[in-house]
Amino acid sequence: MSDAKSPQHKARVVLAMTAICMMVVGFNTTAVATILPNLKAEFDLTPAELQWVMATYTVASASLVTIVSRLGDITGKMGVFFFGMIVFALGSATVLFAHDGAMLLSGRAAQGAGAAALFGTSLSLLTAATPEDQRASVTGAWGAIVGLAIGVGPILGGAFAHYISWRAVFATDLILLAGAFAIGLTVSRRGYVPDTRLAGARFDYVGASAVLLFLGPLSFALSNGESAGWDTPSTLVPLAVSAFAMVCIVIASRRSQDPLIELRYFRHPRYFMAAAGMFLTGFTLFGFFVYFNTFVQSPDAFGYTSVEAGLAIMPLSLSMFVISVTAPRFLAPYSFQWPVAIGLGLMAVGFLSLTATTNTTQYAEIWWKLMIVGIGLGICFSLLPRLGLRLLPERHVGQGSGVINACLYFGATLGAVVCGLAEALTTRKGLSEVINALPVGSAPREDLAHALTHGSPSQIQQILADLKPIAGSALAKALRDLQDNAFDSAMVFTAMAALLGMALALLLLRGPIPPLHSAADLTAN
Repeated sequence: MSDAKSPQHKARVVLAMTAICMMVVGFNTTAVATILPNLKAEFDLTPAELQWVMATYTVASASLVTIVSRLGDITGKMGVFFFGMIVFALGSATVLFAHDGAMLLSGRAAQGAGAAALFGTSLSLLTAATPEDQRASVTGAWGAIVGLAIGVGPILGGAFAHYISWRAVFATDLILLAGAFAIGLTVSRRGYVPDTRLAGARFDYVGASAVLLFLGPLSFALSNGESAGWDTPSTLVPLAVSAFAMVCIVIASRRSQDPLIELRYFRHPRYFMAAAGMFLTGFTLFGFFVYFNTFVQSPDAFGYTSVEAGLAIMPLSLSMFVISVTAPRFLAPYSFQWPVAIGLGLMAVGFLSLTATTNTTQYAEIWWKLMIVGIGLGICFSLLPRLGLRLLPERHVGQGSGVINACLYFGATLGAVVCGLAEALTTRKGLSEVINALPVGSAPREDLAHALTHGSPSQIQQILADLKPIAGSALAKALRDLQDNAFDSAMVFTAMAALLGMALALLLLRGPIPPLHSAADLTAN
C-alpha cells in the first residue's frame, strides 16, 4: 500500500536506510586496518594471512558488485538490499565469534559479499526514490556518508580495540544493521521506492561468469603477488584467467541483447570519466589510508596509538564530509569539468605536499595538507557518481551504479597493491644502509642480507619490525630514513593517479552539458 507522505519525506527515509548501511560498509573498509595488530596477536596470523583479512573483503566486493546490481534490476532492488544486510550481518557475527583464522577470513568474505549487494543497490535505490530535481543533493549526501564512514573508521576501530575489544567493531555492525533493517521494512511496506524491475529482462549468465573470472582472479593475483611473488604460478595463473575472462566479457557484451555490462556506454566520454574517476579516487584513497596509518603509528615516526592515528586523519574526514554535502547544491547545474578537475588537482597537491613529511615533522605541519586532500575527495565522491548515472536510461541505473562502485573497489585494491610495491621497492633500495649499521656477523644482518636477495617484501618487513629495541644511533637513523622514503614513494604514486584523473577530466568533460539519459542513444540499434 502506497504512503501519502511527500516525495521529499520518502527520499529522506530511504536516505536514512541507505546511509546507515553505507556507514557500516565504509566503516568496515578502514576500521579493520587499525585492529590488524590485535587480530595478528589473537589468531597468530602470518603477514600473508593478515593481508588477506583486508583483501578478502575487497576482492569479494569488487567481484560481486556488478552482478548483484544487475540482479536488483531484474528481481527488485529492495530484495537484493535486504539480502545484503542479512549476509553482511552473518559475516559480522562470524567474525565477532571467530576462534581461529579460517573463521575470521570466512566472515570477512561474507561481509564483502554483503557489501557488494549494499553498495551495488543503495545509490540506485536512492535515485529511484528521489525526484529528479533533488537527486544531486541526495547523491552528494550519499557520497558524504561513505567518505565520512571511511574517514572515522580508523578512529572508532582504534578506540574499540584500545578501550573495549576489537570484537566491538563487529558488534557495532550488527546494531547498525538492525536499525537499517527496521527502516527498510517501513520503506518496503509503504512503497517508498518505486518498483523498477525490468519486465522481460534476462540475467546474463555468461557475462556474470566472465566478470567473476575477471575481477576475482585479478584481485587475488594483485593482492597475493607481493607475498607469494609475481613470477609464481599462484600469481601468473590467475592473471592469465582474468585476461581470458576480459575477452569473454567483450564477446558477451556484444552478443547479448541485455548484457550484464553494457560496454557501449563507455563510449560516452562523461560516463567513462565517471568510472575512471571513481577508480582513481579509490586508488588514491586506499593508497593513502593504508600507508599514512602505518607511518604515523610507527615508533620511528609519530609513534601514535591507533586512536591517535585515526584522529590525525580527522581534517581529511571532516573536510571530505562538508564538501560532499555542499558541493552538489552549488555545482549540479553546471558542467562538472572544472569542479572534478580541481578536486583531483587538490588531491594531487595534497599528496605531493605530504612527501615532505619525515620522522621529525610536527602534526601542525601536515593537518592543512590533509584538509586539501579531503576537499578534493569530497568533490569527487559527490560529483562523479552523479556525472555517470544521469546519462543512463532508468532501466540501466542499477547496472551503472554497480559498474561505478566496482571501479571504486577495484581501484582501492590496486591502490593498496601499487603503493605497497612502491614502498617495498624503496625499502629494498635503501636496505644497504640498514645492513651496514648492524653489527658484522649478527643474525639480523645475515637475515636481512639473505631476505634482500631471496625474500619477499613481507619477509623483509617482518625482519625490520623485529629490530627493536633499536640499539645504535646509526641503525636508528637508517631505519627512520628508510621509512620516510618508503612513505614518500606511496604518496608520489597517489599523486600521480590524481594527476592522471585531472588530465582525463579536462580532456573528457569538455563541451556543453549533455541532456539526461543521453547515453541511451549509444545502444540504439
